[in-house]
Amino acid sequence: MASELLPPIEGLWMDERAHRYHFRGDWLPFSSTGIVSDLSPQAREQIMRTKDGPDGWAVRGTSVHGILEAHLLHVAGVGEPVAVDDRWVPWAESLTTHWLWRGCTVLAVEYMLCDPIRRVGGMFDFLVRTADGLTVLGDLKTVRTAAALKSRKPAAAQLGCYASALGIWWPTITIDRCATLVSAPGECELKPQDPACCIAAWQEAWEKHQAEEILRGF
Repeated sequence: MASELLPPIEGLWMDERAHRYHFRGDWLPFSSTGIVSDLSPQAREQIMRTKDGPDGWAVRGTSVHGILEAHLLHVAGVGEPVAVDDRWVPWAESLTTHWLWRGCTVLAVEYMLCDPIRRVGGMFDFLVRTADGLTVLGDLKTVRTAAALKSRKPAAAQLGCYASALGIWWPTITIDRCATLVSAPGECELKPQDPACCIAAWQEAWEKHQAEEILRGF
């Protein structure tokens, strides 16, 4: 069966080290995550303090995202079965067996896209058509404990950015649901949202960013 994965956007790539996007000869000055981030200095400091090391969130996020990417590419018929390090089995089991993937068609995985007018780049984690025909745009978040899973807020504005950009490049795709998939050891929870609400949250984040740019003199 032929793959239904979306082709990449021509001329768009990302510098992994700098986490910056480049589109057809120009660096994009903004990223989706940079625009929607709304943390206090104290919260930023705490996040950076817990980022690195063998128990930091960076290695967990990278590893679990890699597991989902490999799993969905295998579902799409273009990848090998996922291999999981023992350390990440508690996250992987509930993630790869989640009901969302049962009978789904994978349309995109770790997909780069951009808004060339606003000059924003980003990458969403998955776009699937479910067994009952709903198109779901999703972002994966990982947490260290099952307790943290319940308190993890949906990534509304971030998903709204992706939904808006998808409308630019693939206007024939109708997104029925945006969803934040939160992965914890032994548990995985889908937090669905109306795409229109996510796009509104993105617009609010963008307008706030623009106002801050004006105050800084840009």
